[in-house]
Amino acid sequence: MKLSAGKLFVVAACSLFASGAWAGFNDVTSQVGLAHELKKSWGNPIWGDINGDGFIDLIVPTHGLSKSRGPFVYTNNGGTNFVDIRSTSGIGRSGDLDDTDWHGFAFGDYDGDGKLDLYIAEGAKGNHGGTDKRDLLFRGNGNGTFQYVSDIAGLQTNRYRGRGAYWFDYDKDGKLDLFVKNFGDSNMLYHNNGDGTLAPVSDFGDLTRGVGGSDKGSIVGFADFDNDGNLDVVITGDQNVQALYHNNGDGTFSDITAASGMVPQASGKGVAWGDYDNDGFMDLFVARGHPRKTGDGTSLYHNNGNGTFTNVTNAAGVTVSGSCWGAVWGDYDNDGYLDVFVTDSGTLGDGVGNANLLFHNNGDGTFSNAAASEGVAMEDGISLHKGAAWGDYDNDGFLDLLVKDGVGNENDLGPGALGYHYLLRNTGNENHFLKIQLVGNQSNSAGIGARIAVTAGTSTFYRQQTAGGGGENDSQGSQPIHVGLGTATEASVAISWPSGIVDNVTNVAANSNITIIEGTGASAP
Repeated sequence: MKLSAGKLFVVAACSLFASGAWAGFNDVTSQVGLAHELKKSWGNPIWGDINGDGFIDLIVPTHGLSKSRGPFVYTNNGGTNFVDIRSTSGIGRSGDLDDTDWHGFAFGDYDGDGKLDLYIAEGAKGNHGGTDKRDLLFRGNGNGTFQYVSDIAGLQTNRYRGRGAYWFDYDKDGKLDLFVKNFGDSNMLYHNNGDGTLAPVSDFGDLTRGVGGSDKGSIVGFADFDNDGNLDVVITGDQNVQALYHNNGDGTFSDITAASGMVPQASGKGVAWGDYDNDGFMDLFVARGHPRKTGDGTSLYHNNGNGTFTNVTNAAGVTVSGSCWGAVWGDYDNDGYLDVFVTDSGTLGDGVGNANLLFHNNGDGTFSNAAASEGVAMEDGISLHKGAAWGDYDNDGFLDLLVKDGVGNENDLGPGALGYHYLLRNTGNENHFLKIQLVGNQSNSAGIGARIAVTAGTSTFYRQQTAGGGGENDSQGSQPIHVGLGTATEASVAISWPSGIVDNVTNVAANSNITIIEGTGASAP
């Protein structure tokens, strides 16, 4: 459906009634046609609608091309099965400066045409001896195919060891800019010129390099933690790298790690921003792991609402002793409170003791591990569970889960580097939901950076439009915003856009998929 300004469309509405207070998961990997192939990962899987049919499609990134032969690329066939389009998607080796050392993938509509584009960070072959390379930008055609545009978009040639990228509008001019996280080199920020080209920003404050953030940092996650309307960024990585950078709103970022009380810890991998206690401020979950060594588990930082954080890992009941690589927030049982799924590669990172964690939010600041009872522990004593992403692939209003095993360097083909990917379908329960698609006018087209408050009865649930999938591990997806409503049958929605515009939508029926266009202030029929 083509959207126009000044209107709000209710795309679909449906009801689910399944037994049980919580939900449960079934492995449907083979049933839906996902490939059973051992590949190395790099980053979380990413969901996004690449052909405009209203169902989210799937890319599972793999490390490099020389051994992996490229990522898994699937289109979603109406929520029933997936079609493997690797050979026709156009996502492959491109240009004279593609060194094939592919790392993190990021979805984003950089040209504002309503079609998802794809950025891939390249690693310059570890910079051993030096390899000139240019990261990859593929412009989406909106039909499941992509066109290589790195050359015409103005991406720089360099030897930086790219790890991941993130689309966001740092100067709030309505166009998505791009941050590229490099390992051991200066980071890069590209300003979107609005004409299909991107221009490197020479100096963007402490985030340009940073003391710990770029020396060994790799993983980034963006969120407006202080509700000032600007997306801030956390960086984690090897050694004791963990840094928080405040977006000053003038094109620069300041390192506020010490002032925020966020003490750096070792081996940070996946990061996930989410308001788990519904107080209106984004909290932070960090997964911690190391290849084939004792992991440091997890950390949960509660946002105190005054610019500082408190480590509440033990008090919240989310302490883990394993080697964890992925963390993703998602309200899997639609009770209004964000739960968090954590991938575990084993106590020593070798597969032994590799039960994943599904921390169910008890609604009182504490969590209970429900992974085994809900069918997502996946403990086999062998597999190295690494990446994950939530996504409602069948549009039934309940979040499903994609898990990817195996991470390794470019030449590593050992058992720990390789792994399969699995789709776990959420069987649902009687709770209700809303799915919200944002369309920006003055703000960027996807509304990245918008804050969402959904009120149902006496409860208000908070979300931010940051990416999709529930958390970041070198990847960025693109999905509707999912909010569980519990037993409520209707809700009101308030959208605070990056532009400063606030839209209020009332009388929204539960179990609806709605699209809200910036500046409408409309009510759902």
